[in-house]
Amino acid sequence: MKLAVLFGFVVLVAGGWVVEKQTRAGNQSALGAVATELTGRPVHVRCESLWHWLVNVDGNLGDVPFPDGRAAGYTNLTRGMCGELDRFRSRSEHAELACLAQHDWSRFRGEASALACSEQANDMAEALITLTHEAMHLRGWADEAVAQCYALQEVAFTVEGLGGSRVEGAAVADYMLALQPWMPTEYQSAECGPGRALDLHAETPAFPAEPVPGPLAAGFFGPQL
Repeated sequence: MKLAVLFGFVVLVAGGWVVEKQTRAGNQSALGAVATELTGRPVHVRCESLWHWLVNVDGNLGDVPFPDGRAAGYTNLTRGMCGELDRFRSRSEHAELACLAQHDWSRFRGEASALACSEQANDMAEALITLTHEAMHLRGWADEAVAQCYALQEVAFTVEGLGGSRVEGAAVADYMLALQPWMPTEYQSAECGPGRALDLHAETPAFPAEPVPGPLAAGFFGPQL
């Protein structure tokens, strides 16, 4: 009897491992396709496995290795970030983000209604900016502030690439820009603003998202590629 129970447990665990692995592989493929567009070269997204998550004590949401000072061809994302991105791309509507477009985030001063919206939308918005941020590292910018500023301007493209709307993309970009003052110092730059050195489209008044989001210009790569 005990042997049968043990066998059943092993089968259950093995089956769960296979399903988890297949689900993760499908998500990685979809996220990798968008990351490749953002990066301008073939790259891969590696989502954290359940087993790694159970023992992981690293607080990073994502990372890109820079062996020998050059960007690798893949990024690692935590299980939480990949889960949010999987939920986003598998739905036609994203109720978590709906409230973002109802606020003028350029005037955000901690109002209760805006804080309630932030609590609702933050996990998904954070996952979208994290994927975009890591893609900027993959494109050759190791500097966190540069990667973050470019990610703020490209996250709307990520949103659309994963099946979101243009309104959602602009709202996520505006929201994440409003949170910049609370980011760690190394993620902030005085040059991240309209018409400043890190403005990817200084010829237009729009910032951070352009009216029609698109990937970075071909051939525009960072020094660590």
